[in-house]
Amino acid sequence: MKLELKNIYFMDTSALVIVQRYYPISLFPDLWNNLDKLFWNERIISHDFVYDEIVPSTGAKDEIAKLVSRYKKYFKKISKRQAQLVPEIIGLFPALIDPKSKKNEADPWLISLVFEEMELKGILEMNLNMLLSVMKARKTQIKYLQFVNTII
Repeated sequence: MKLELKNIYFMDTSALVIVQRYYPISLFPDLWNNLDKLFWNERIISHDFVYDEIVPSTGAKDEIAKLVSRYKKYFKKISKRQAQLVPEIIGLFPALIDPKSKKNEADPWLISLVFEEMELKGILEMNLNMLLSVMKARKTQIKYLQFVNTII
């Protein structure tokens, strides 16, 4: 039996907002139908912090908030493993967050979710600490994360 590999997309706020802004459902219904299928087939996932950035806890919801609220179960909660990874990710990439921001910022949590999912699926071949050290040695700065496309 041949193993079927599928792409998993880790979705950030900016990706959802850009898709909604430039590819409205009224003009691109096929795109939105495909996004819908990807969510329902658990091939798009994200983090609760992304959900909270898009969907207001009170007041009226705009079009993107209404759409995203249909997929609440695909926005993962904070796990113990993510809580262990986030300080190291922020230490390596301080530009991911604005220390003056009064709200939680999703990027380091979304990256920790990617690492966690890779560990759970057994596709993180090297030790995670080693991977983070390599990233630090290269002094890579991540400004924002739109999609992380991982073969799972």
